[in-house]
Amino acid sequence: MSAPDMTSQQLAGTWHIVCSSFPMWLSGKRAEPTFTYASLADGRSGAPRMSDQVTYRSGTRTRRILGVDSRLVGRPGTVFRWRGRGPLCLFTSEWAVTEVGERDSWAVIEFTRSLVSPAGTDVVVRAESLDDAAVLAAALDAGDRYGAARLPGYGPVG
Repeated sequence: MSAPDMTSQQLAGTWHIVCSSFPMWLSGKRAEPTFTYASLADGRSGAPRMSDQVTYRSGTRTRRILGVDSRLVGRPGTVFRWRGRGPLCLFTSEWAVTEVGERDSWAVIEFTRSLVSPAGTDVVVRAESLDDAAVLAAALDAGDRYGAARLPGYGPVG
């Protein structure tokens, strides 16, 4: 199977993480993680860019991690380099969409390690598709295939 090729416009919106191999989501200290992408003006190199906001709940507080994704246009498929904003500006990671569900309703995202986090896999579902049982079942099946654990609230955990 060839790597999916999604544009920034196709990725725009909010995605819920339903399965993950990332320790940050598996520790139980952080819940209900989402990614929200929005298109930005192209970078100086002409590469498409997106704002990247990770939101999650920690106890009773909502937390955010902000970054900018720059498309690595010389690479096949949908590959971006994330760079943190603010205090996280020194951190980068690459991520790629490796599988996409019907009508772009869910996706598998694989990411490389950074200075402070390991490589991993997230399976995400668009916010507007989260209540569709068939979409969620397909995404959870992808999580099983990629060895990504189901997050609480999305079926048996583990």
